[in-house]
Amino acid sequence: MTGSVYTETVVYLAPEAFAADVPYQVVIVTLEDGSRTTGRVLGDRVAIDDRVEQVETRDGVPFFRKLP
Repeated sequence: MTGSVYTETVVYLAPEAFAADVPYQVVIVTLEDGSRTTGRVLGDRVAIDDRVEQVETRDGVPFFRKLP
C-alpha cells in the first residue's frame, strides 16, 4: 500500500508503553484511493508530500517507509 504524507510529527514524550521508542515519527498518509490512515515511520524521517509505502503492521499500527 502506497501513498503520500499528509502531515507528520515527532513524538518525544510518549505513554509508558511506547517510552522506549522515543523519539518516533507519526504520520497521516493519504493513500492512493484517497482515504487517510495514521501510522509510524521506519527508517529515514519523512516530510509532507513524500511518497511512502506500508512495510508492516504491528499491533494494528501500520508502519511506513519513504520511497526512493
